[in-house]
Amino acid sequence: MNYLKNIVKFEVLAELNELPDKTYRLWYVLMSINNACGWIHEFKVPLKVLRSRLNTESKTTIYNARNQLVQLGLLEVTPGTNGSAAKYHLIPLVHDDGTNQYQDSVPSSVPDSVPAGVPSSDPLNKQNKTKQNKTNTSGKSGTSHKKAARKFAEDSVEMELALYLFGKIKQNNPEHKDLTESQKQKWADSIRLMIERDNRTPQKIRNMIDWCQADSFWKQNILSTAKLRKQYDAMRLKAKAEWERKGIPPSGSAKVADDPWFNRKKA
Repeated sequence: MNYLKNIVKFEVLAELNELPDKTYRLWYVLMSINNACGWIHEFKVPLKVLRSRLNTESKTTIYNARNQLVQLGLLEVTPGTNGSAAKYHLIPLVHDDGTNQYQDSVPSSVPDSVPAGVPSSDPLNKQNKTKQNKTNTSGKSGTSHKKAARKFAEDSVEMELALYLFGKIKQNNPEHKDLTESQKQKWADSIRLMIERDNRTPQKIRNMIDWCQADSFWKQNILSTAKLRKQYDAMRLKAKAEWERKGIPPSGSAKVADDPWFNRKKA
């Protein structure tokens, strides 16, 4: 399977279908695992592995995510029995001969019905029927209560990493538009999510910024911290291979406290 061609095609499909974050990330996780397995036709993945990689303890969240991939024709699942792991088969969007699974058309939305051949007894086929009952259950007065947006200081790790990425982007394209104050805050918040939800250390994030902005393909695609977060798993395998070939620890073994970049004197 051509990894990059399938990623490019999947990005188009994900944009058209506005895939939820967990569904989006599940596809990348399964791609990563299948790549590590040598692109075998069918592979097993324990539920605890998906919980860890998707940073969720909810089985329903995982079942709903993989159900969407099944309904889009991107995945086939054989449920496990007696507690054994389910088997997965990723359906290529672009075949080795260059032909496209979806040709020039992509489904405009996830279908409501489950494709034939998928066991209806498996939890992945259960639709979340309670979603429509959860709307307007809070705030009986009819007013919405939003959490105040978090503000990041200029010297916070989140803001510094956000501006570090922007600096690299600006080096590659001096004509790139400057960020507004609002955009800076959004970029910093994506870094926060990478640290708090994705369990990426600041050092790992910085390493990935350095790598992707030096890569001829990814520097054209990673133009925001939100994109950096979404594509992290996809980039990680190639980056790890390059780091290992050069003898550089891919995990960023240096502690942030010992990192001169984080401890440099402020002007």
